[in-house]
Amino acid sequence: MTAHTEGPWSVAETRHNYDTVIRGPKGEPIALALIAGYTKQEGAANTALLAAAPDLLRYLKEARRTLEMWKDVAPAVSLCADIDAAIARATGEQP
Repeated sequence: MTAHTEGPWSVAETRHNYDTVIRGPKGEPIALALIAGYTKQEGAANTALLAAAPDLLRYLKEARRTLEMWKDVAPAVSLCADIDAAIARATGEQP
């Protein structure tokens, strides 16, 4: 899969009371988050989570590199596998 648009992403305007625009670092639209069918609070929380995705992925990769130092410790090994799977899903390497 090709690389995603670099962050930071930000929550922009809500349009028509049912979707919110997420914008990239140059103000370009990245995605529309559908918020219809959710409470206003839940829709805002979902949109904020989506906008934070590039930062979350970057820090997850950094955490994974740090955990590599502890790869012989049983809980770290399990956590590394979970992190690897999450990164693979986020980068489109696995569904």
